[in-house]
Amino acid sequence: MNIPASFFGDLSVEDFLSDYWQKKPLLVRSAWPDFESPLSPEAFMELSSREDALSRMIVEKGGSNPWEMREGPFSRSDFDETPDSHWTLLIQEVDRLVPEVRSLLQVVSFLPKWRLDDVMISYAANGGGVGAHIDNYDVFLLQGLGQRQWQINTVPVEEEVLVEGIDVSILADFEPDRDWVLNPGDLLYLPPRVAHFGVALGPCMTLSFGCRAPGVLEMVSAVFERALEELDPIDRYQDPNLTAGSPAGKISGEIVSWVKSRVTDLVGDETALTELVGSILSEPRRFVEGASIEDTLGAAFKKGALRPATSSQVLYQVNPTGSVQLFAAGEPIVLGAEALPLVQKLIEGPGLTSEDLKGEPALADLLEDLYLDGVLVTG
Repeated sequence: MNIPASFFGDLSVEDFLSDYWQKKPLLVRSAWPDFESPLSPEAFMELSSREDALSRMIVEKGGSNPWEMREGPFSRSDFDETPDSHWTLLIQEVDRLVPEVRSLLQVVSFLPKWRLDDVMISYAANGGGVGAHIDNYDVFLLQGLGQRQWQINTVPVEEEVLVEGIDVSILADFEPDRDWVLNPGDLLYLPPRVAHFGVALGPCMTLSFGCRAPGVLEMVSAVFERALEELDPIDRYQDPNLTAGSPAGKISGEIVSWVKSRVTDLVGDETALTELVGSILSEPRRFVEGASIEDTLGAAFKKGALRPATSSQVLYQVNPTGSVQLFAAGEPIVLGAEALPLVQKLIEGPGLTSEDLKGEPALADLLEDLYLDGVLVTG
């Protein structure tokens, strides 16, 4: 596949990051010249029949109720029964399922791996869309097939007011101030909370590169939830050196200092906190189905190199001691410093082959376990 040198036309990545990233929308015509969708509409519909495909259909008109949400997997007969227009099929994590789609992520390789969520693809019949809405994360919308009209409002939404009584979260008061029609290869970048509304002008496919943006409540609560597991349940405040004379109704500084010290102990030092954060960031965002137990890594290598199933599911950190801290689907794993080149090739490079793992039986066993768990894939 012909990967463009830049995803932003004449704009450099550095200029995009400084002028647009998390700041304002950007439309790029022919961001991917001569782009051809790696999946045809027929192949995409077939993909939605898989149990491990996270698919859903939104039927704006012609369903049992307006903006009806249907959950996959879907059969051929499901599509035969859809109306002629105003419906959309969406599949999350297509990059996990289709190697050709996974390779498209090279165009956003300037972003940290943990910042990437997935490539979601939608197929829409004429007039199809999911309504005016916002995302709480950055998103790159690449037109893959046909045309889609995009309307946006460039002022980020502070408080959502949604239409009530429907299956889909749609803004009740959307008023666009920009309007474009995108052709195959055109790109629309949107920062978080920018309201947008896309409508298919005839059958079309759109690829959505979603970027993770953890919220403070999500991260802090997850850090403390994990850290709480380490607390000693019988640890209580003690004051064996208590003296008389302090005002009876006054809270002492000692109890405040004791609580502060226990909270500080929960977080731990920077190394411990990094382990917690790495574990949280690498947790699967959605259900992951493992490989068949009869499958082996040796057989899987015939399909191609070993890679993470999704961008953020396998991460790493080099500890101050030089050891490598691998984070795989929420689990921290310590490896020796000598494993760093292979870890980097697995996560940041083209993936690992059977040749790479010769003479590394322990690492090969670990990676085979991760493959069987669905954390790693080949192809």
